[in-house]
Amino acid sequence: MPLVRWTPFREMLDMPREMRRAFGRPFSLMEPDVEALPPIDVFTKGSDMMIRMELPGIDIEDLDISLSEHALRISGERRSDKEIKEDDYYRRERSYGRFERSLPVPEKVTEKDIDASYADGILEVKVQGAVEEVPTKKIEVKAGKEGARRIRAKKG
Repeated sequence: MPLVRWTPFREMLDMPREMRRAFGRPFSLMEPDVEALPPIDVFTKGSDMMIRMELPGIDIEDLDISLSEHALRISGERRSDKEIKEDDYYRRERSYGRFERSLPVPEKVTEKDIDASYADGILEVKVQGAVEEVPTKKIEVKAGKEGARRIRAKKG
């Protein structure tokens, strides 16, 4: 079994999840509701960045895409179909309300470089020219005593 370095800060970040698991829903208010964010896929197609987001049941009028400060922001609102009192629920897993996702884009991208389409609950955004080819540089590995030096951690 590999050794894992203990970090108290990680323990603090895990605390709300552990408290919720042990005691129930009230402690979930201490951490952000990640489940409310729609799932997103970001991938490249040539020099374009492609974004696909699952948004079932959201009207196109409730979506907003904007570009500012080198960030593409996708926001919207999932509305409840009808008003149901909390007491009438047997189980509620779908989330409702506003959401916003923000993705960095290069400085050179303008609103003219962005195309978006929405069909069958899937939002697809194409950011043309967002991916720059970075040349790969090979690093030479030296053999012998020069290359076999040990790296020691500094104390301090």
